[in-house]
Amino acid sequence: MTHLNKTLLFLTLLCWGNLFAQTPERKPGEALVQLQQGVSLPTFMANLRSLSFAQFDKPVAESWGMYKVRINEAFGQPETLLQQLRNLPGVRAAQWNHKTEVRNTEPNDTEWWRQENMTLINAPEAWDASTGGLTPNGDTIVVAILEKGAFRTHSDLIENWWFNWKEIPNNNKDDDNNGYVDDYDGYDADPHNNNTQVTSVNHGTSVNGIIGARGNNGAGVTGVNWRVKLLNVSNTVYVDEIIAAYQYVGNARRRYNQTNGQEGAFVVATNASFGIDYAKAEDYPLWCAVYDSLGAVGVLNVCATINSNVDVGVQGDMPTTCPSEYMIAVTNVDRLGNKVTGAGYGATHIDIAAPGQDVYTTRVNFDANPPTPTYGNAGDGTSFSTPHVSGSIALLYSLNCDKFASDALTDPSAAARRARDIILEHVIPETSLEYITTTGGRLDLAASVSAVRSICDGNVGPLEILEVKGTFGRGPLQVTYQTPDFEPYQVRIFNALGQLVYEEEITPLQFSVNQYQFDYHNLPAGAYFFTLGRDQDQVVEKFLKI
Repeated sequence: MTHLNKTLLFLTLLCWGNLFAQTPERKPGEALVQLQQGVSLPTFMANLRSLSFAQFDKPVAESWGMYKVRINEAFGQPETLLQQLRNLPGVRAAQWNHKTEVRNTEPNDTEWWRQENMTLINAPEAWDASTGGLTPNGDTIVVAILEKGAFRTHSDLIENWWFNWKEIPNNNKDDDNNGYVDDYDGYDADPHNNNTQVTSVNHGTSVNGIIGARGNNGAGVTGVNWRVKLLNVSNTVYVDEIIAAYQYVGNARRRYNQTNGQEGAFVVATNASFGIDYAKAEDYPLWCAVYDSLGAVGVLNVCATINSNVDVGVQGDMPTTCPSEYMIAVTNVDRLGNKVTGAGYGATHIDIAAPGQDVYTTRVNFDANPPTPTYGNAGDGTSFSTPHVSGSIALLYSLNCDKFASDALTDPSAAARRARDIILEHVIPETSLEYITTTGGRLDLAASVSAVRSICDGNVGPLEILEVKGTFGRGPLQVTYQTPDFEPYQVRIFNALGQLVYEEEITPLQFSVNQYQFDYHNLPAGAYFFTLGRDQDQVVEKFLKI
């Protein structure tokens, strides 16, 4: 086969070639054929009559010489019959009429099927856009978790654990001059301890897993954010320890802002799955004040409300009654999305709900010696609702949208409020939450991601050429397109004979309008084909040069 014929074959098979071969399911008795160049349809139909098991059906893409043929599979083995069709004079290629599958991003973690909570917040749809980790500028996104401790060596957490690489562990020195000694793998708020890995606590291990268990690693479960870094601050039991913990987080983010990312940590959210039942905010002015201080440096704070069916505005709760625009108060919904009876509410204090009933995530088996990592239901409570929201905030920062978080270092408080507004303004309405929360709904991660897309006027979706302008040679050819992901794609331009006249690799911009321009004034007059794709996924658009 000549180079010209190979190129023409590539062009004509772009939309059909291997697209349907990605799954074994097919329509029985249906095959697709492409004729060799110059072979007429009557000639092909005459040749087809020599096959007693085959019958012409209809054109599929006649300009490309593609037709559908009916195959009576009772005449023999299907692949043998298909091969006979391929061997027929005038046939360039033949294949079965396979069925395609809708694509979405689900992790390959072995226990993923148990995680109904992720489906409830529409996480798989959000993961089509991003699975987290880094901002577009390369900042490592961090969530700070205030807990009594966590089992950091859990195999599904250790890869995402935050480490202060500028600190030398256990040398009793402040190596990075940040004011803290030996804060290598987190910070212990109890000055009498220095152990962020408290092996007797399962609660913090589960909270960490919901936020950021390593996703798509072929084992266990996945978190809301597959690659976020988990900065653990342990022994946050008393209010002084809580305030000290928050100060550590605030100092780390402030330092990051001031050094343009050279020092500190890019903490975008804190998670607090604790509180004081029936406490009044006016009795805790110092505690409440920390949320505005953290917001000033760009940190949103997500807090769990009481696990009792009470109006916190009347009965009280700390910290969810603190009056700060940098704090999101979370209550609990069950597997069906309904408010759990034993969960706090409040029309002016509780903002949103998230799943917290029988959440399957990372756990520790303390019956083993030594304790071993495992998985299981964390239990019921707002403690496990809150990390869904914390992880979602972190995921938004990973979206490549210059209008959303480009000012995260220069105007961090504005960026934090923007993230808060996106989360709270795009919820799934829920009647059991109506009038008893500020939003009347539960977390919808996919809707929040779509809202960021709207901010950036982006095009994301199935691979498609949306518009072609300048099709007569006046000015550059301008092609507007959309892609389902943001990996490199190949642009190719063919003439009417199937000859490749131009080729280039392009990388789509995430959540921006993707346009490609090509100066084609030197091309001879005629018809051309613009193709965009990668591997088996290809789209084609014809244009003219006159």
